[in-house]
Amino acid sequence: MQKMFRGVLKHRKIVIAIFILLTIICAACIPHVKVNADMSDYLPPSAKSSQDLSAMKETYGNDITNARVYVTGISQVDAEKFTSELKDEGDVVSVTWLGDEVDLDEPLEVQDQDTVSDWYDGQGYLFQMVLSDTVDQQEIDHIRELGYDLPGTQNVAMDGSAVSNASSMSTLDTDMAHIMAIAVITVFVIVMLSTTSYLHPVVMLLTIGIAIILNMGTNIFRGTISSITQLVASVLQLAVSMDYSIVLLTNFGKYREKYDDQFDAMVAAMTKSFPVILSSAAVTFFGFLSLSAMQFLIGQDMGIALAKGIVCSFFTITLLMPCILYNMRKAVEKTTHKPFIKSFKGMARFCHKGAIPALIIVLVIAVPALLGSQGVSFTYGEASNLAPTSQVKLDNDTINEAFGESQTWAIMVPEGQWSEEDTLVNELKALPTTKSVLSYTTVAGDGLPDELADADEVSQLINGGYSRIILTSNIPDEGTVAFNLVETVRNLCEEHYGDGYHLVGNAVSYYDIRSVTSGDNTTVKLASIISIGVVLLIMFKSISIPITLLLAIEVSIWINEAVPYFMGTFVNFVAFLVIDAVQLGASVDYAIIYTEDYLTRRKRMSKRRASIEAIEYAAQPIITSSSILIVACLGIYVVASSPLIQDVGLLIARGAFISVILIFFVLPQLFVIFDGFIRHSSLKLGFFNEKSAASQHSEE
Repeated sequence: MQKMFRGVLKHRKIVIAIFILLTIICAACIPHVKVNADMSDYLPPSAKSSQDLSAMKETYGNDITNARVYVTGISQVDAEKFTSELKDEGDVVSVTWLGDEVDLDEPLEVQDQDTVSDWYDGQGYLFQMVLSDTVDQQEIDHIRELGYDLPGTQNVAMDGSAVSNASSMSTLDTDMAHIMAIAVITVFVIVMLSTTSYLHPVVMLLTIGIAIILNMGTNIFRGTISSITQLVASVLQLAVSMDYSIVLLTNFGKYREKYDDQFDAMVAAMTKSFPVILSSAAVTFFGFLSLSAMQFLIGQDMGIALAKGIVCSFFTITLLMPCILYNMRKAVEKTTHKPFIKSFKGMARFCHKGAIPALIIVLVIAVPALLGSQGVSFTYGEASNLAPTSQVKLDNDTINEAFGESQTWAIMVPEGQWSEEDTLVNELKALPTTKSVLSYTTVAGDGLPDELADADEVSQLINGGYSRIILTSNIPDEGTVAFNLVETVRNLCEEHYGDGYHLVGNAVSYYDIRSVTSGDNTTVKLASIISIGVVLLIMFKSISIPITLLLAIEVSIWINEAVPYFMGTFVNFVAFLVIDAVQLGASVDYAIIYTEDYLTRRKRMSKRRASIEAIEYAAQPIITSSSILIVACLGIYVVASSPLIQDVGLLIARGAFISVILIFFVLPQLFVIFDGFIRHSSLKLGFFNEKSAASQHSEE
């Protein structure tokens, strides 16, 4: 190992050149990685709504209504003109408005008022559209401009899943820039305060910045990543990777005092740091990778990206960072400063005094926290992921106030079974939430041959051996009412067609997301605990140490997850699913740092003294690393425009803070209590024997 690192440092120019080349290639690949903001696309292929959506697109070539436009102050003539303009737009697949539902040659006053009120409220007209999957914010803005160009227009409001997805994608780059800016400033300030050179944070940021570019660029081999992965993967990689660079810097500082030659000191530091960084990276790697055990494919998307980021950080910090640091050794020496925080003795004494009260508090709240974490209420839909002040949310509120909440679903049933279809249509019309039902039989009547009906209209209703029913309901995107309706409509369809039908709609997808993810929390928890437990078992050659560490961290996770329940707030389901693996993967690094220091000291001193001194000497790397994660994720919470991303940032920041508290107050006390258990369930720990030392001292 030492020979290998000597060779790496000796040929550092080649190593740096290789990393620069890889960085340039990966940086060029980043713009070509596609980003997807639609969470329903990550349903597993086995989910019924996923299969139904594929069948719908294959048969009819387009999705169902995914956008609404409400224009106030315009005349009926201009509304008809606007419809024609919309149909000419490249990303507009189809448009439906009042003129498609009633005969405009007759006065609206003599038309069916329930139908008219669904499309015209006396102030303006509502237009429903099917927009293509490629629609972006620029096209949304253009459609809005077309509405404002009409004579007399007072307001143009737009909402729907296509509009919210386009909005999310448009803010992605801005959010990412803000998040990374906060993360970089955080790292620079905290690392500068905890190290002895003003250039140390620069070297760290440069090294991990290269690792982030390598990770983002290699996403091109995956084709597409989710927007949440795009936003949080980089900042999590930056925050978590700090541990590894801090270990290397700390060891280099120690060996510089032992060696006259900085080359030998760096080689010794690389050799000493490698197994520690490898162990820590392995634990975090498997913690993140456990997300892939989720049925909901967003877990696989995030798990692979985060785990790959750890691999990139591991190699850049163990190979590239020493080369850069050694090349900059003269500049580093010229920019040295005295440590701003010289000692953590006071903190260690405080933690020791508060250990017993802290342990009692944790024992009291552990079970309620576990139960509370299992009772959290979740959000799944697009509307819940809109910031209250965003244009899409404000427009959504405007349209809902004028026309009520609305969901449009499509049902594909076998063509030709007109009697069954008529019965189903009548049953759907009878539902209290139904606003309208459109089918071939309602438009043309079941006695009219296909060839005599309007060809364009028929192609959207009858195609590929299927007849399509369009159901519009007065329901929100998600919630009890929406999910109950999904069950009701599926039951009605099954009564008439068995498994031979397909049902598509936003709430239908969210219903299946809820069903799929209901067991994912337990799956991820078990996968992360088992995988990390095995790594810890191999690392420490102990059964009891992994149990002790995981117990302390799991309790901190329960407390973190229970906060939304006791506060009565909703949490986005994606944020809640990932917190187990992310908090466990990050927090176990801090626990490892403390444990290794404790075990080293326990070989030459009593358990109580070892527990106190381990806090003192492990405090700096733990506080440095955790502070970066906490502040950076709080930055995500503050600057991100998406409530989903805000939830992720808040959960991780709060989780890291709780974990650190338990590691400093509870974990040392657990080591003291379980000292005998740890001694007899571990290999070759070589603990200091207090009784033998006491008897030997008395004999002397």
